[in-house]
Amino acid sequence: MSSNNGPARLLLNQTGSRQHWLEVRLEGVKSNRQGAGARVGVLRQGKPILWRRAHADGSYLSANDIRVHFGLGQDPDMKAVVVQWPSGMNEIWNKVSADRAITLREGSGAALPSSVESRPEAARGTGHKN
Repeated sequence: MSSNNGPARLLLNQTGSRQHWLEVRLEGVKSNRQGAGARVGVLRQGKPILWRRAHADGSYLSANDIRVHFGLGQDPDMKAVVVQWPSGMNEIWNKVSADRAITLREGSGAALPSSVESRPEAARGTGHKN
């Protein structure tokens, strides 16, 4: 890593505890190929939806991995993963397990039920966001 007129730095990620996670790679069909701009949410029992946006933009002279990463903490249980694609399609994938990288292809999920779409946090996009 470097900054304007500054020294180069190397950052080393050393984590002490191992928590649960999920990494989602999107594959757009009607939307753009990488699903850039899609909103991805993890539904968990009794907790707010965790929302992230698929994006590769960052700050000056930087870029990010477009895959969407969710830190789930000590609780690996998820009800489902939802995607709101840039094309306007909304889908849900059930039976998703934690601690793995998955690929979700546009058109391969089930239609998002209105009960999920009508949840206040889904409409407002509250919860954790990028």
